[in-house]
Amino acid sequence: MVVTGLIALDQGIYLTMGSNIGSCVVAIIAGMTSGVAAKRTAMIHLLFNVLGVVLFLCAALTLSLVTAGVWSFGTIFERLFPAAPQLQLAMFHTVFNVTTMLVALPLTNALVNLACRIIKDQPKTETDQPHLYFLDEQMLRTPVVAVRQLKAEIEHMAEMAVTNFSRSIHIVKTLDTGELDVFNKTEEELNFLNRELVQYAVKLSDNQLNRFDHQYLASTIRTVSDLERIGDYATNIVEYAESLQQNDVRFSDYAIKEIEQMEALVVSLYEATMQAYHKMDMEALGRANQIEDEIDRLTDEMERNHIQRLSLGICEPQAGTEYISLAQNSERVADHLINVAKTIRQLQ
Repeated sequence: MVVTGLIALDQGIYLTMGSNIGSCVVAIIAGMTSGVAAKRTAMIHLLFNVLGVVLFLCAALTLSLVTAGVWSFGTIFERLFPAAPQLQLAMFHTVFNVTTMLVALPLTNALVNLACRIIKDQPKTETDQPHLYFLDEQMLRTPVVAVRQLKAEIEHMAEMAVTNFSRSIHIVKTLDTGELDVFNKTEEELNFLNRELVQYAVKLSDNQLNRFDHQYLASTIRTVSDLERIGDYATNIVEYAESLQQNDVRFSDYAIKEIEQMEALVVSLYEATMQAYHKMDMEALGRANQIEDEIDRLTDEMERNHIQRLSLGICEPQAGTEYISLAQNSERVADHLINVAKTIRQLQ
């Protein structure tokens, strides 16, 4: 239309900007029948293009005000590419997309957070079956995206595993089994994710990927296994709570205080591990190693203190085995977390 003179170049420019927003409809329609991750991807697509249009509209208004209406995007591109209206419009479109990308790139996390606020996680129900949250088979067509989504899935699995560990600590401290159903469901989901993510990583490794992504996929199988083992140790701790209930005994207040110390350290280790894993942060890995050393020292201290309390009659003998096993299981949870953090050394 610009070439034939049906519309002016400036009109074509504004229609082009509008068409960028209109192109998001395809992604939005596709996302409507897909999972939360697909809906958020479509939303980010829309936000990206709206951001670009708003940015260029503001720039066009400023240009018009400063030059008293003499200059516009149309006059600029006519001067840059004379006697080639189709090239003028195409080059504007190129500048529009490249500029929007350069502006949006530093705002990636903000766009992700905004999309997550607009499209919230679907509430779980008791009928929910274990499922993948960020991955599906269609993503295998775009391996680079699938690798990033696999990483998000693993990070979510890590959160589930540590949350279940904290649930197990609460159960063994209070002997309150109110969260036992949620605990068992999460453990079932961790086992499901262990199987599915390993299979997905194997399928993904058959694609053409760069060296970094291939090395990352090679590390994921071990990482997923480490996270699944955290769930197994949490299950052991819940079994200790059942044993305490059967024997009608509880841990002493001194023992509970040490257990709470251990839980706090494990959670701190998880946070440092995830920062290292997500951002490839070697400084965070150093903090994780320090916390893991503290956990090792606390484990030894818990065992010594408990033996001393048993000799003084402060703790009941029936709780002795469970307490020492709990300390050892918590220390092994820390070992698996630090294994996850150390994978970034292979990717440097």
